[in-house]
Amino acid sequence: MTALLSQDRNLLEPTRAESTLRDAATRVVRRYLVDLNGTECNDLHALMMRQVEKPVLEEALRFCAGNLTRTAHILGITRATLRKKMDDYGIGQ
Repeated sequence: MTALLSQDRNLLEPTRAESTLRDAATRVVRRYLVDLNGTECNDLHALMMRQVEKPVLEEALRFCAGNLTRTAHILGITRATLRKKMDDYGIGQ
């Protein structure tokens, strides 16, 4: 039982890359909220997704030298989903 709990805990611990991304996201969101200076915000999640998804797609494509199959694989999405997102963001046109 202890071994199982230890394994589960290890799955929840972020990898170095995840931790770095989490730290960066935390800093950006914290700074954004401070910069609002009391202005109401009611769509932070949607705003973050709109602002972050396109550069993630672009950098993954660049990393994979434009190979859509590899890019979809490292993103953890299907190639069809990648194509749709590229179309949505006007990437590769």
